[in-house]
Amino acid sequence: MSVVLLQFDAMPLAFIRYPKRAILGFTRGESMFLAQRFLICVALANALLFSGEPAGARKVVLIAGKKSHGPEGNGIHDYPWSVKLLKCMLDASNMKGKLRVEFHLDGWPKDPSTLDDADTIMVISDGRDGDKYEEAPHLKSDAHVTAIEKQIKRGCGFMTFHFSTFAPDKYATQMLTWSGGYFDWETDGARKWYSAITTLESDVKLGSPDHPIHRGVKPFKMKEEFYYNIRFDPADKALKPLLEVPALAGREPDGKIVAWARERENGGRGFGTTCGHFYENWKNDDFRKMMLNAIVWTAHAEVPEGGVQATFLTHPEIVAALKAAE
Repeated sequence: MSVVLLQFDAMPLAFIRYPKRAILGFTRGESMFLAQRFLICVALANALLFSGEPAGARKVVLIAGKKSHGPEGNGIHDYPWSVKLLKCMLDASNMKGKLRVEFHLDGWPKDPSTLDDADTIMVISDGRDGDKYEEAPHLKSDAHVTAIEKQIKRGCGFMTFHFSTFAPDKYATQMLTWSGGYFDWETDGARKWYSAITTLESDVKLGSPDHPIHRGVKPFKMKEEFYYNIRFDPADKALKPLLEVPALAGREPDGKIVAWARERENGGRGFGTTCGHFYENWKNDDFRKMMLNAIVWTAHAEVPEGGVQATFLTHPEIVAALKAAE
């Protein structure tokens, strides 16, 4: 291929050598114009062939907050490992070649312009609970909120996960629009919860079983620190419940919902789940598939008929996969 391209690069010089009708009866000026147009096409094709990124692939941006709740690797709130795992699983899944996945550590991309062509953004982080912990990256400042709002307005997907579902009253409207629901910890500026938390091992029921996010997913059991009594807009007809936990003492009619999806009026898609406390749950085939399906769906890619197929990877396998991708 490189030899052919070198020959193409020499073409304009060849046209210049012909004083009058250079090619197929065209004048020298017309021939040079055609050559320039041809070289532009070659350059574009070359960029697609050698960029290392498949043409038309959907871009997924994973944002991880700093690890909390103990040391790295203790299996609780392991945000950095979760985004690394998700990237490696998607790269090796049956969606390979259809997604471009990147992850950012420590709470916010160093170059926020990477969000400008994202098809979906997923935040795995802490959230603020009064004066405890840090605000989730997307709500940490008015500038960050504005940056995400810009992406939402152009139809970008948006996902929250476990603690990043926490939001203050100030940004309630945004969260209801972006993903459809949030953990409501604040009442009139005080740390007075509307939502609730409990840890238990329980059966999980699939809501909206025909939703693309549930392709290949079966009802399952999991041990989880479930957040429930999530704040939803009762008038929101676009909201779809995806996971419900019958054992929770949630308010009727929607207090037992722990995962949900929303398609906005502009076509953008949102997803949220309060699950994610225990890293071990990535080993759960159905939970893992649901999460991977949600990433694909919010990115406006087609979820495979049987769902996204990807196996869990150990830490050494993740390190090896990331090294091989460099």
